[in-house]
Amino acid sequence: MPILDQGYQHWNGKLAGHALRWLTITRQGVRAQLKNRWVLLMLLSALLPALVLAAFLIVWGLFEQKSAVLTPILFLFTSLPDALKDGPKGYRSTFWVLAFSLFFEVQIFVCMILTVLVGPDLISQDLRFNALPLYFSRPLRRIDYFLGKFGVIAAFLLTVTLIPALLAFVVGLAFSLDPMMIRDTWRVLAASIAFSLVATLSAGLLMLAFSSLSRNSRQVAAMWIGLWMVGGVASGVLKHSPYREWSPLVSYTMNLSQVREALFDVDRERERVGELFRAGKSTLDSASRFGPLGLGKRRGRGDRDPITPPIPPSPPGGKNNATNLASAPVPWTWSAGVLAGLGAASIVVLSTRVRSLDRLK
Repeated sequence: MPILDQGYQHWNGKLAGHALRWLTITRQGVRAQLKNRWVLLMLLSALLPALVLAAFLIVWGLFEQKSAVLTPILFLFTSLPDALKDGPKGYRSTFWVLAFSLFFEVQIFVCMILTVLVGPDLISQDLRFNALPLYFSRPLRRIDYFLGKFGVIAAFLLTVTLIPALLAFVVGLAFSLDPMMIRDTWRVLAASIAFSLVATLSAGLLMLAFSSLSRNSRQVAAMWIGLWMVGGVASGVLKHSPYREWSPLVSYTMNLSQVREALFDVDRERERVGELFRAGKSTLDSASRFGPLGLGKRRGRGDRDPITPPIPPSPPGGKNNATNLASAPVPWTWSAGVLAGLGAASIVVLSTRVRSLDRLK
């Protein structure tokens, strides 16, 4: 048996900084989740909305250039208003906003599924096998542990939200061939980045808090699905009640949708598209009435305008009527406040459920 010198042996390997200690936990967690075929299936299915978004931006870029490539599908553009066909660049930002907003609306559903597939085991499994002392016996702080676990969820959520949006934005720029494109669409890029970060931060913190509340990952998944489903049902019930304006606040996904629409300013762009198509329809009706086939035509009995019932007068005060039932929802800042409150509560839960080594019993 050899006798070795017990003197100091200098370390010749590569040194790593303390700032990225959490990255090891994230890397191992992502590798473990990629072995789950359901996670891979969801990642593949999330490509479809991204491909549809990229295809729309490609077609829009060719439509702006009036490219001959669109000749086989010109029949799809015959019903568009003349103002849009004559000057599509004036409506570029509007249709980009609506396209990206719809993309993120679909991806919210994908994010909810991915979170329930990836997140339940992150902390609950460590609690079940009493693995926290193994983490904290190393030069690892609680914040590093939390960042590492959060990074696993963030890696998957950003893969289906931010990364496809950035790639689609680049594709749209490549097919526009217009130097003014960035000036017209930079708000779309900023809103995409902001909403991706908001959704990732909110869902990641909430799932980690749920995961720290139980040693059983199935119970954690049930909590997440309950938050999703029960909130959606409650929101649907409130929509048919006199308190319908409060319906978004009780649904987690509706709160995310409220923030998304505010970041993209969807209401203004929808109104602009509505005015565009209403003006086009009015022009078409006028042309059909006073055009070559309708000019000078006498109105017969069959051409009279249909008789419609008069609009009933509103009661004095305007209370407890249909107008109040159709009132606008609460401002989006309330939804942002709900998400911020859930995030703060999640941080409190994590700080109390996951303790450092000197406080473990």
